[in-house]
Amino acid sequence: MNKTAQFAIIVVIAALGYGAWHYQDQLPFIGGGNGEAQATKKPQRPPQKVIVSAVTNMALPRTITAIGTAKANESVVITSKVSGKINKLDFGEGQKVKVGKLLVQLDDTELRANLTESEAARDNAQKLYDRALKLYATRNVAKAQVDLLLSELQATEAAVSADKARISDYRIVAPFSGILGFREVSVGSLVQPGDVITTLDDMDTIKVDFELPESFIADVSPGLKFTAKSVAYRDRVFEGEVNTISTRVNEFTRAVRIRGSVPNEDGLLKPGMFLSVDLQISVDEEALVVSEEAVILTIAGPIVYRVVDGKAVRTPIKIGRRIRGFAEVLDGLDEGSEVIIEGLQKVKDGAPVQASAAIATSEAS
Repeated sequence: MNKTAQFAIIVVIAALGYGAWHYQDQLPFIGGGNGEAQATKKPQRPPQKVIVSAVTNMALPRTITAIGTAKANESVVITSKVSGKINKLDFGEGQKVKVGKLLVQLDDTELRANLTESEAARDNAQKLYDRALKLYATRNVAKAQVDLLLSELQATEAAVSADKARISDYRIVAPFSGILGFREVSVGSLVQPGDVITTLDDMDTIKVDFELPESFIADVSPGLKFTAKSVAYRDRVFEGEVNTISTRVNEFTRAVRIRGSVPNEDGLLKPGMFLSVDLQISVDEEALVVSEEAVILTIAGPIVYRVVDGKAVRTPIKIGRRIRGFAEVLDGLDEGSEVIIEGLQKVKDGAPVQASAAIATSEAS
């Protein structure tokens, strides 16, 4: 590099240095006064837009949840009282029958022959007694003879009644109206006393048995309403009523047995089904509630963000029951307090917010 080029470079560097020194007040990256002012004037973040809802009062039912078991209103295993061969089966599996419907006819041929003999003996005894009465009226027969014939007549009548009773045991009928279960025998089968023929259940009404801790005895009484749900019908709620409270408390579990009833005309509920029971024992007419959307669960406990003077304020609360999208507030909030329900993801404690009221819904009202 020649001396002329070197001299030119030196002149350029000197000119740049003089310019920087002369205009340093106008160059913020050098550190002049105006630069410091601009550095301190950082752009402010606009307030976070949020939706708020007011803490309010509403009627809140006090409910107890229990595990229940469905039972038929009436239930029986159809068996035979006597030994006999089945001549006729007059029912189908799953059939709905009325009380008194003939289900099974056993072979009663021999009994009917005995009944015919007994009826013949009765008819003869009746004739002898009637003739004796006429003779006694004319004093042609002794009173003792008339009494003897009367006793013989009564004995034959008793024999007829006994034969008819035995015959009735060979006819198995429905003891009440209901739905029959599976058929366990066939025509021609020889059944013995106690052999299962089928089952019969009255399911127009379902009994629901459940247990409650003894501490709730004073809150439960016959006529109290409850709802029941089954895993088989997740979208269906069955309404029932308490009928009976056990007279005893289980000394081991300290629980009392409750029996209620649920209408079941459509036959959806079956005996033995598991039911979740919600029993409403009282209603708090002015419970303090907050929207569940506002509640944030933390390790330290539930919190909400209140809006106070345009800023978000982190507020620990204590909650109780939950119903229809609301949580009961036991401590930490007052009626009318505004809490954030939307926009919580970017909200920080003490940060400015721009609040808008939530649109009321029918459920909230």
